[in-house]
Amino acid sequence: MSTSAFPPPPPPLQRWAGAFAARFPHVLRALARMETGSVADEIAQTPLERPVYVCGLARSGSTVLLEMLAGLPDFVSWRYSDYPLQWLPYWWNALRRRLPLPATAPVERAHRDRLLVGPDSPEAFEECFWQAFFPARHDEGVDQRLDGTRRDAAFDRFYRDQVRKLLTVRGGRRYLCKGNYNALRLGYLHALWPDARFLVAARAPQAQIASLIKQDLWFRRWAAEDPRIGRQLAERGHFEFGPQKRVQHCGDAEAARAIRAAWDAGDAVTAYALQWREVYGSVLDGLERDAGLRRACLLVHYESLCADPAAGLARIAGHVGLAAEPAERLVSGWRGRLTLPDYYDDGFMPADRERIAAITAGVDGRLREFAASA
Repeated sequence: MSTSAFPPPPPPLQRWAGAFAARFPHVLRALARMETGSVADEIAQTPLERPVYVCGLARSGSTVLLEMLAGLPDFVSWRYSDYPLQWLPYWWNALRRRLPLPATAPVERAHRDRLLVGPDSPEAFEECFWQAFFPARHDEGVDQRLDGTRRDAAFDRFYRDQVRKLLTVRGGRRYLCKGNYNALRLGYLHALWPDARFLVAARAPQAQIASLIKQDLWFRRWAAEDPRIGRQLAERGHFEFGPQKRVQHCGDAEAARAIRAAWDAGDAVTAYALQWREVYGSVLDGLERDAGLRRACLLVHYESLCADPAAGLARIAGHVGLAAEPAERLVSGWRGRLTLPDYYDDGFMPADRERIAAITAGVDGRLREFAASA
């Protein structure tokens, strides 16, 4: 497929609002507090219970997991239509219900990966909150991990209120969140929500790295022709690929520098292989230190899920605590839809495959052991 085919641009008003929100987050924070105050009595009656988080390095299958659960009763997640007013979920959703909005047919998303999306499709849009309260979260020179020992009380209050407002205005019971960067925040989130459940998505290193490289190539080419595309990625908190991609520092400063050096040298294979190793190695280290967090996490290996969808879907249903009817709905609705991607060739030379295997083998083995022991 030609890499010159642009993703569909957002409407001008949405582009302007997104740029404003990214440049002046303090204004949106102030408005969010006003919104919270205006509905405080109503949202106080909304319980916060058993949220579900989907995370993992980009191109892991996390969006598929999000779509699976978002279609079930009780779950509420951010949608494409929420951006960039996810700061004001109650007012915006209440207003949107009253607007004479035209019907919109789903289209394949910009990633060209067979997933069709529309205004009501679930998406990851809470990264702006983390960036506003933890400004160094995407600084390559800073350890980006957050655990339960480094809490911010102001963020905790704000975040809970945002979730309550979204649940209240949508009439849901359980918050569902996809956020790939949350893989480095599992300890923080588990301390915030002790009854949360986490789905950590992963793929075989070669396949996931090939997909990351493909996305990076496409978005860099698109951004070279239209700089707005790179800016939009940054505004939405997506730095995994494209012209403004940034290293995820997982506690090893030398490894973070090596990833940046490989990218700067044009060696995407080495860079993404090292990033894969660092992210999933950090996740496993955290699970080994914290037995409670380990019990709250389920590793979803995409190749294994496609090989035996019924069993994999049943495990997911059990882990997140679905009742019998929605569990059956999940299994019956998705077991025939899960297949391995066949829409591109990874294009790796034998030396590339050997390098990926050499860099990722240790963590890949640990991931497989964790999955087998769950």
